[in-house]
Amino acid sequence: MMKKKATTLLAVLLMGAIALTGCSAPHTVNGSAEAVSVNGTSVPLGELNFYLRYQQANMQNAYGGMFGETFMNTDITGSGSVYGVTMRDSSLETLEEYYLVEANAEELGISLTDEDESKIADTVQAFLAANDSKTLDAMTADEATVTHVLELITLQQRVHEYFGTTIDTEVDPEEANQKKISYVLNSTEDTTDDAGNTVVLSEAEKEQKKADMEALLAEAKESGDLSAAAENYSLSVVPATYGKDDETLNEDVYAAAEQLSDGEYSDVIESDNGYYVVYMESTSDADATQTKIDSILSDRTNEAYSAWLDPLKEGAEITVNDKNVEKLTFDRIYTVKAADEATADETVTDEATTDKTAVEDGTADDAATEEEAAEDTAAEE
Repeated sequence: MMKKKATTLLAVLLMGAIALTGCSAPHTVNGSAEAVSVNGTSVPLGELNFYLRYQQANMQNAYGGMFGETFMNTDITGSGSVYGVTMRDSSLETLEEYYLVEANAEELGISLTDEDESKIADTVQAFLAANDSKTLDAMTADEATVTHVLELITLQQRVHEYFGTTIDTEVDPEEANQKKISYVLNSTEDTTDDAGNTVVLSEAEKEQKKADMEALLAEAKESGDLSAAAENYSLSVVPATYGKDDETLNEDVYAAAEQLSDGEYSDVIESDNGYYVVYMESTSDADATQTKIDSILSDRTNEAYSAWLDPLKEGAEITVNDKNVEKLTFDRIYTVKAADEATADETVTDEATTDKTAVEDGTADDAATEEEAAEDTAAEE
C-alpha cells in the first residue's frame, strides 16, 4: 500500500507547482553519476535522487505521525532493511521500468503529444520558480532532471493507457454483480480486562447475547431501522458489499445473505465469533458493481501491460552501481507543507525537533492533463 501511495503522490508534480523549502546542509550527491545502466543507457543518480526525495516527502507526511519522524531509518516492516532503503530500491526498479518503456514505446506507436510536452514544460518552470536553490540542489532538481522524470512518468502512463484499449471490455454480469448488506455482530470472543487478564464468556452470558440479538431483530423488523435497534444494545451496524465467491465476509454471514432478497432480514446467525443479524440492502448495488467492473478492467489492463513489459525486463541487461546508489541516505527529513500554509515562513530545524505539517493526499486519473492546487514541501536537515 505504501509503495502504491508514494507512486500516486509523485504524480502530483504533473498537476501544479510544488514549492520545497529548507535544507541547510550542503548537497553532496553527484547528479551526473550513474545509478544504473539499462541496456547500455545510463540512468543518472540525480534522477533517482529526485524521484526518491519527492516520494520520501509525501511518505513522511502520510506515515511519519504513525511510525515516527525518523521512520525512514527504521525497519518498520520487519524485512531486515530500513524503510528508506526499501523505498530507494523500489524507486530504482521503477526508473529501470521507465527507461525500458521509453526505449520501446515507439514500437507501439506511442510518444508524448505536443500537449504533454507543453504541460511538462510549464510544470517544470513553475516547480523551479516555486523552490529555493538549496532545496532544488538537495533534490538534484535541475530543469533537465525534472523534465526527464516527468517525461518518463507521462510516457509510462500513455503506454499503460494504450494497453487499456487492447483488452476485452465485456464483463460477465454475474462476475461483476455486487450485493449490499448491513449487519450487526454481538461478539462472543474472549476479551482482555484492564489488568491484562483474558475474560471468557460463560454459557449463560453467551445465551444472553443471543437473546439480545433476537430482541434486536424483532425491533428492527418492527421499526425498519436496524441502526436504531442496534444502538439500543450498544451495538453498531456494519455496511458491506460483496460479490460471487467472496472470501472477505464471515462464511456464515455470506451463506445467510445469499438467501435474502431486497429488504429482508436474516434470522439470528450463530457463528464462531458471535451472533449476527444481516439485512439485505440490495441484491445488485449499482455503485459497487461499477467499481467491480472498473477493477476487473484495470486488472486486465495491468495484465496486458505486464505481458508486454515482462519480456523486456527479462531480456534487459541491467547493471546497478551500488556504490553510487548507497550514497542516497536518509539523514534528512523531507516533509510536504499543506496548501493553506504555502506562504507561511518555515524554520529549518534539527531532525529531532522538526515540525510536522498536515497534507491532503492527491490522486489523478490523468496526471499529465489535470490541474490541482499546489502544495509546499520542506526538506529539513
